[in-house]
Amino acid sequence: MNEHQSPAGMSPVLGKTLIFIGVGVGLLLWGAAAQPRFTSTKPAAKLDKVLFPELSDASKAASLEIISYDDQLATLHPFKVLQTGGVWVLPSHQNYPADAKDQLAAAATSLIDLESLDIVSVSPGDHETYGVIEPDSDKIKPGMTGIGQLIEVRDTAGTKLARLIVGKEDKRPAGADGAGRSLRFVRKAGQDPVYRVEIDTSKFTTRFDDWIEKDLLKLSPWDVREVVIDDYSLGAVESGGRMMVEQNRKSLIDVVYDDKDAKWTLSKLESFAAGNKPKEDTLADNEELAAGKLNDLRNALGDLKIIDVTRKPSGLSADLKADEKFSSDLEAVSSLQQRGFLPLKSGEILSTDGESIVGMKDGVEYVLRFGAGTTVATAETKSEDTKTKSDKGKADDTEGETAGRYLLVMARLNEELLPKPALEPLPEAPAEASESKKEPEQTESQKAAVGGVSEDKKEADAEEQESVAVKKEGDQPAAQEASTALKEADESEAKAQAALEQRRLVERENHRKQDEYDEKLKAAQKRVRDLNNRFADWYYVVSDKEYAKIHLDRTSVVQKKEEKPADAPVQ
Repeated sequence: MNEHQSPAGMSPVLGKTLIFIGVGVGLLLWGAAAQPRFTSTKPAAKLDKVLFPELSDASKAASLEIISYDDQLATLHPFKVLQTGGVWVLPSHQNYPADAKDQLAAAATSLIDLESLDIVSVSPGDHETYGVIEPDSDKIKPGMTGIGQLIEVRDTAGTKLARLIVGKEDKRPAGADGAGRSLRFVRKAGQDPVYRVEIDTSKFTTRFDDWIEKDLLKLSPWDVREVVIDDYSLGAVESGGRMMVEQNRKSLIDVVYDDKDAKWTLSKLESFAAGNKPKEDTLADNEELAAGKLNDLRNALGDLKIIDVTRKPSGLSADLKADEKFSSDLEAVSSLQQRGFLPLKSGEILSTDGESIVGMKDGVEYVLRFGAGTTVATAETKSEDTKTKSDKGKADDTEGETAGRYLLVMARLNEELLPKPALEPLPEAPAEASESKKEPEQTESQKAAVGGVSEDKKEADAEEQESVAVKKEGDQPAAQEASTALKEADESEAKAQAALEQRRLVERENHRKQDEYDEKLKAAQKRVRDLNNRFADWYYVVSDKEYAKIHLDRTSVVQKKEEKPADAPVQ
């Protein structure tokens, strides 16, 4: 046997090579086993396939809390909507009223009968891998990744109906069971197993404007009758060594819309000289109202959306009058000033960038006061792991901050906007008609002709019956005269009755018109109360894009007329 061969007839070099190959294969197999994989297994018999069997009725859901984690800032962002006192509110926004009934029902329905497609892990060590670590400050360690989003639903008694931690998206190539489906790794809070489920996470939005009534004013653009734009600004000036706030008035524009002619007309135009002294102004011969801009303004009012709210200080009435006690409340005054509103001793409030008054055909008038600029974080808080491709594709629209402006809104009644009823003048009252026909005075012969005589006369007539035939021819003119008088009396009474009926008809129609007007007035008063109950407690924030549409100045409202070429052909 050659000394360089192994006992089995194998060279040492080959033996070593095989050893290295064996070790390498072993390492690969160990690495493959240690590498986290999104494997699918059938749920164990002891684990429920339906994750939340106790949540069977969406109407029982009385609160929804969503806690997200911001990877970049390493902060938790809780969001909650709940029902209290029969009203849905957002605690994260100082209990602002939420339009949440349908939204919460949709979210709760997503969890009803939520089934696990399979279990991918039962090991707590894999929670970070699948992004289902609970977003709890006591459980999160510095540098930790894989923190999920907690969704919790409770009933009116506070009982937890569902607590789900939503993790990463399953990005495996879609197979026969995955095409067109939104698959996520999740786990029930407090439990170790990680499931793969089909769930629409868009139902669990934390965007403020997804949970509120977005239409702030609740008006129809076609009902706008008048818009008054008071364009002014507030600036600080020094006076006597003290800094004072000065109102700088620019223009006052009053335009009226006639929906029958579909046309805007200028009712009033004022400019202001030094000292805010008003000066009547008119359109030049080559100027006209910019109907397109005004139509855009009207449409923007009908679709004015808010992006944030802040509760106002107490002491301001629904009509935005500051009472005497309010004026001495430095904290409350500071709250207004920081947002661009200046309360005066008179009780009036001025705003940084003017105001607009919008009159409606139902008699309701909106007063919009535009305050200081601000910024609002409009994006949902999502970790980089939980953002979908569609989220990343529209990052410019949903992430970052949106420039906005504070807005104070109030409603009031303006009876001039309600057309007064056109009451008809009442016809002259006729002489009162008697309940029975009033016969004219008659001669004795006439009375005899119609039988209207006294008992004594009747007796005398009886004695003279024998001579009636003789006198008949002489009494005929008297009978005709009596018949004519009765006919005239009947005609006169008929005319009086007709005139009286006509007067009553006019009265009834006038009453109907007045009642109709009074009902409209009551409806307008009620609408004003309802609107102010909604507006009274809040500063609103609208985006600068919306603000630019509704806060116009003279240069926007007035435009140059288009000049038609003198040699333009006649069509």
